[in-house]
Amino acid sequence: MSQSNPLDKNSLVLEKIKAGDKAALLDLYESNLSMVSNHILKNNGSRDEAKDILHDSLIVLWNNIRKPDFKLTSKPSTYIMAVSKNLWLKKLSKAKRESSKDITTLNVSDHPLSVHQIDVKKAMLALDEIGDTCKQILSKFYFDGFSMKEIASQMNYANADTAKAKKHQCFKRLSEIIKSRYNLTDFLG
Repeated sequence: MSQSNPLDKNSLVLEKIKAGDKAALLDLYESNLSMVSNHILKNNGSRDEAKDILHDSLIVLWNNIRKPDFKLTSKPSTYIMAVSKNLWLKKLSKAKRESSKDITTLNVSDHPLSVHQIDVKKAMLALDEIGDTCKQILSKFYFDGFSMKEIASQMNYANADTAKAKKHQCFKRLSEIIKSRYNLTDFLG
C-alpha cells in the first residue's frame, strides 16, 4: 500500500483554492481555526479576534497563490500560522502604541476635538478651571467650529494670529489640567 505524499496533498488543496474552490478554502479555515485560536487566546486575544486574524491570513494566502511567481515551500497550515502570528503581532503593537499615547501627544491640528469624540463632562470640568476667556475661546473653536478670524472679531482681538496664540496658551493650560487628572483613554471616547 502506498502512502500519498503530504506535499502532493497540499499542492492539490492549493490548486483547488487557486481555481476558486470555496469548499477547499472553507476546509482550510476550519482545519486551522483551532491552532490560530489557541495562539491568539494565549496572547491576550479573543475567539472573535482569532477568527478575524485567520480570515485575514487566508486572504493573504489567497492573494499570494494567485501570483504566478509564488511558491509555497511549507504546508499551508504552517504558512497560515506564520501569517496569523505576524498579523496578531502587528495588531498588538498597534494597540500598545495607541494605548501608550500621552495627553501631551495631542496636537490641536492633528486631533481636533469635537463633541462626538470627547467626554463632554470631563472637558467642561477642565474648561471651568482655565478661566472664562480661555473657556470661551476653546469652546468657540472646538465645540462651535468658529474660525480664528471669527473668534478674533467676537472677542476683540487685533487679528486671527493673536486669537490663535491665545488659543494655543489656553489649550496648553487645559492639557496640563487634563494630564494631571486623566489618561488620554479616559478623556477621548
